[in-house]
Amino acid sequence: MKRKSVPIVTAVLLATTLAACSSPGNESSTTKVESTPSGAQGKTTAPPAKVSILKFLAPGQTYHPDSELEKMIEKDANVDLTYETVPSAEYKTKLSVKITGGDLPDIVVTNSPNDYEHNALIDQGVFMALDDLLPKFPKLQDAFSKQTWDMMRSPKDGKIYGVPVLRDRGGDGIVIRKDWLDKLGLKEPKTLDELVTVLTAFRDGDPDGNGQKDTIPLTLTSTQISGIYSFFSLFGLNPDWSPTPEDANKLQYGLIQPQAKQAMSFLRNLRQEGLLDPDLIVGKTSGLDKFKSGKVGALVTTLGNYRQVVVLPNMKAEIIDPITNNGNVWKLSSPAIPITRTDEISSSSKNPEAALGYLEYQITRGFDYIQYGVEGKTYSVQNGVKIPFAEDKKDPQYNTTVGMELLQPEWLYSDTEKYTKFISKDAANYLLGKLDTYEKNIQYNYLRANTKIPTLQEKSVVLGQILEEGYTKMLLDKKDIGTLFDEMVAKWRSSGGDKVIEEINLLQKDKSKPNFYYQRKQ
Repeated sequence: MKRKSVPIVTAVLLATTLAACSSPGNESSTTKVESTPSGAQGKTTAPPAKVSILKFLAPGQTYHPDSELEKMIEKDANVDLTYETVPSAEYKTKLSVKITGGDLPDIVVTNSPNDYEHNALIDQGVFMALDDLLPKFPKLQDAFSKQTWDMMRSPKDGKIYGVPVLRDRGGDGIVIRKDWLDKLGLKEPKTLDELVTVLTAFRDGDPDGNGQKDTIPLTLTSTQISGIYSFFSLFGLNPDWSPTPEDANKLQYGLIQPQAKQAMSFLRNLRQEGLLDPDLIVGKTSGLDKFKSGKVGALVTTLGNYRQVVVLPNMKAEIIDPITNNGNVWKLSSPAIPITRTDEISSSSKNPEAALGYLEYQITRGFDYIQYGVEGKTYSVQNGVKIPFAEDKKDPQYNTTVGMELLQPEWLYSDTEKYTKFISKDAANYLLGKLDTYEKNIQYNYLRANTKIPTLQEKSVVLGQILEEGYTKMLLDKKDIGTLFDEMVAKWRSSGGDKVIEEINLLQKDKSKPNFYYQRKQ
């Protein structure tokens, strides 16, 4: 069998991350991928269909070409696969080269349909509409809700281009040391004031019992200044684009609104009182790593990171429910469209049905192969639950390491199976319950990035740097926060920000409230 992976070297950042996986089978495809029980080898009636794939790999992700697992999948699905994988930082340039040379494979991973460049490539005829083909793959269609498929429709002709890959659920929440709360006789904080009381006790009460005043009451996983924006909803502020209070059809940018000054005054005071990690922003160590080391009492982190904490034997940690402050509640931030990337079928594909058949295979009969590998080689089954081996115990010839993954069924995001790859079923159910609780309070970014905003395209880097520098000064400097804020906003506006506001409100016709739910397993 001919092969396979081609190392590439080019440079340009692709503003997406990879987080997908998948599952098996297709009974109606003309590629002769026949439905059999998961793990069994399908009976084929035609030569293997050739399917080529171009995809990026995020840092830490790998692909093992010519692996025994890939051979098993090829035989089971009756396909001849050619994967070309590219580091994410080099992917955009590689894709441009492929398009220019007319050398696109069958399946191409691209950005979200909420990305301007996604629709620009469709308008150029690079990818094919799938409306007439998708009904031949009912299991692929049923893996996503009608709402999700509608989000894939091109604003130009209303047709569906590509198969969606959804972003993970959740956003930033607060994880706290429950064992420290118990030791100090404290209850779980429910308000911002109560959180400050708890943090003060963590600072002064020696919760780790080492006789030293060396604990870090609060830190953030993010080492970027943007991590602090999670607190802004407690001060009545959406840091992204949202309607003005006066006019629902006019959008404003949260990071230049005056409520931010209150939030920054609170956060600077936390830092000055020794309640916030002094290395925040200026240090390089992730707050999650500090928390796992046992020196931190509370952590602002992506909710999904809880699965890295719950398995630690030296602590008991919990996710606290969203706290409130003067009538405001902690909210998750969410983009307008929850689709992080797309599996497109190139217009030059000689067998688009084979490509769609392989995608359907990944989320049906091939699900276990793509998600877990092979039992006894990469995982075991205990009480009906698949338990992955430690990474160094997995047979690399059967290890998926997300290299072959192209998508996940929508139901997986609300099912314990997504998390039992990493944690116990009880912990998975706990995490899903907390996700449900946090998702009752979501603040959406109303910006639909699929509309081209010329000044934003041109000035986004400069404008972002102005905000990053301004908010860093507000947190770390001793100069009056109001003065620093006003200086930052004036510079942002004069550097193109006012033009961006004008263009967004003029060019983005749809200013309705985004809304989304994850389809549950049926």
